Amino acid sequence: MDRTRKIRRTGWLVILAVCAATGCQTVKTPEEKIANSNIPTEFKKVSMPDYVVEPPDLVLVEVLEALPGRPISGERLVRPDGKISLGFYGDVYVAGLTIPEIKEKIIFHLRKYLTDEVLGLVELDPETGSAKSDKEGKPVVIDPKDCDRVFVDVTAYNSKKYYVLGDVAAPGQLPVTGNETVLDAINFAGGLIPTAAPQNIRLVRPAPPGACCEQVLPVNLAAIMSAGDPTTNYQIMPNDRLVVYRDPIVRTTIFIDRLAAPFQTVLNSILQYSFTARSVEFLRLGARGVGGTAAAGTTTTRPTLPNQPGAR
Repeated sequence: MDRTRKIRRTGWLVILAVCAATGCQTVKTPEEKIANSNIPTEFKKVSMPDYVVEPPDLVLVEVLEALPGRPISGERLVRPDGKISLGFYGDVYVAGLTIPEIKEKIIFHLRKYLTDEVLGLVELDPETGSAKSDKEGKPVVIDPKDCDRVFVDVTAYNSKKYYVLGDVAAPGQLPVTGNETVLDAINFAGGLIPTAAPQNIRLVRPAPPGACCEQVLPVNLAAIMSAGDPTTNYQIMPNDRLVVYRDPIVRTTIFIDRLAAPFQTVLNSILQYSFTARSVEFLRLGARGVGGTAAAGTTTTRPTLPNQPGAR
């Protein structure tokens, strides 16, 4: 029995050691290396590249002159199939394109219904109102991207987002505006909850197409908040994952509770059965005792015959 107990104790100690070692693993912050790198941070922010439209962005399309009773004006939702609807004029595929590219594609699509003069693809003579001609007599053509009669813009940047995961008050996805930092993301997510490990926060940046691997950037939250150090206060990029890990002591406690839960269920069932059995046995013994006492306290009187002594 003693040997079995020692083996069990050793097993539990090994489990606890493994859990603690797993939970305490953190990435050491190479702050000097990060400070000398080109990673965008709080005071080294960069401008985002040309915006690429994806579902479910909202695109504003306006044409100054269209067919009578068929105006083109207002916001258009980029559907899951990557198209926007122009109503009477049909659908246009815009997913994966920038704003100038969408404008050019819409203009080429509308040439099926409207003339080049209406779309502003030829230069007009302000005096005559007709198309200008060059020396060879050909109309002066305007690049569709420079057309001033068709306007395209994005009104809701819904497709570019980042994620805050782990022990924060409100985990989930948030939209990217191009100006957020790690500190902003944590505040937008409601801050850390008591079970979080402030010393174990990482920013995971997926690898772009053609890159070898993703980036895992450690966050020194204590230096950011207490010392005002912007070295690891990175600028948030689209599709970033900010992960706030749980405190290793809490993780170990939860792990032990999960291991002990089945045994607690079995033990509770045994105790409940034992209590029920004892209660039934106690009721049986109590009933027998009451019956025996009543029998013992009852006296039987025998009738006295006339011929017996003592009869009157």
